[in-house]
Amino acid sequence: MARGDGDALLLLDLPHPDVGSLLAEDIARARTARVTDRVAPGSVTLLAPVSAPATVVVVGANYRDHVAEAGIVMPAAPQFFTVPAGRDFFTAHGSPIVLPAEAPGYVDYEAELAVVIGTDGRDIRNADAWHHVGGLAVANDVSARDVQFRGMRDGSVVDLPVIQRSKTFPAFKPMGPVVVTPDEFTQPLDLTITTHVNGEPRQKGRTSDMLFSVAEIIEAVSATITLAPGDVILTGTPAGVGLASGTYLKAGDTVAVAIDGIGELHNAVTAGGLPG
Repeated sequence: MARGDGDALLLLDLPHPDVGSLLAEDIARARTARVTDRVAPGSVTLLAPVSAPATVVVVGANYRDHVAEAGIVMPAAPQFFTVPAGRDFFTAHGSPIVLPAEAPGYVDYEAELAVVIGTDGRDIRNADAWHHVGGLAVANDVSARDVQFRGMRDGSVVDLPVIQRSKTFPAFKPMGPVVVTPDEFTQPLDLTITTHVNGEPRQKGRTSDMLFSVAEIIEAVSATITLAPGDVILTGTPAGVGLASGTYLKAGDTVAVAIDGIGELHNAVTAGGLPG
């Protein structure tokens, strides 16, 4: 476990395997724990800040420009679903995105703001939602579009397990490089979010362009799901995904997703093994 200090990382004497488990106890411990070393970020291997959340919520159609490029109906309320927990789809900054052997040809990137829950709750009101946020991170909601479309008809979900599978192949959810506590941000959030593939700009939006804010999403999700510390909500992606242009990821690509005030998430793309 480590916390940032300027351009360095302070290694902390804490037993928690990830930020999610620290949030379940008390994030304040990261501010008071004994420092065991001071290192440069490039000298250590970063792990996914949350490795195995109990609940992962995927929000779709949350940026007007992406709704337009996808040709789907503008939603009147947050559209979301959960994906099964306990899988190996979360990966870290610097770790590879692996093209699945069974569906390597239409793998897409999606720059997203990830919300990590810090305090549990059900039926959380919009006005109280930020009190339940433990931190924000950069995420890439990688999707196998050919698999995804098998579960859809006329823009609507007809087979949710197929949709879930399209987003949960191993290493399909890079997240990091850090989690930033919400006290570091002013409200309402207005952060630039971008994607570059091999240095080429693909996506550029602002979190203020979200159709539904973080608070509105938490209110909608918690009306049907009890949220717990370490749970992750992916809040949607702006326009510019590979689906719109047919420029899907291929082995050898490098994807960089960045959000102002949080950081930049880098992942190379590699080919998977033979199908099992």
